[in-house]
Amino acid sequence: MRRTCVRILIAVPVVALLLSASSGAAQGPARQEYVARLEKICRPGSEATQRAVGGTRADVRAERLRLAATKVAKAKTIFSHTVAAIAVVPRPDADRTTLTRWFTALGRETVALERTADALRREDIPSFQHRWADFIHEGNKANNVVVSFGFNYCDFKPSRFV
Repeated sequence: MRRTCVRILIAVPVVALLLSASSGAAQGPARQEYVARLEKICRPGSEATQRAVGGTRADVRAERLRLAATKVAKAKTIFSHTVAAIAVVPRPDADRTTLTRWFTALGRETVALERTADALRREDIPSFQHRWADFIHEGNKANNVVVSFGFNYCDFKPSRFV
């Protein structure tokens, strides 16, 4: 009887420890780990985008709209690939709803960037200005969703697109 009690007293904490460890594994990565993984993925895309759109503002001002359209379209491709790459990273359970909203906002940002390139291809300046404003607005909305995450390279910064 006494051995049974001792075994139960030892077994209960061990089982509790195993259950807590397994539930911790099911929760996904911690927010800091998640942010660090995403930043490693976003950094090359962010830097490539800056290189791709270099001089776009000057091209628009000089009415080299087709050239500007090519640069914006390349930026959209880079952005889309980056979003696809970070979308598959396991998300922390506690932030799953927030991150779903963020990825939705990133999708709208991608669409706005494509529409911006289309307006430039058509050489439609008023439409370009409207689409560019939409792109900036969608990027700022996406940032607001994850402001507490402390992203740098995964954050939208309009200065990267000029």
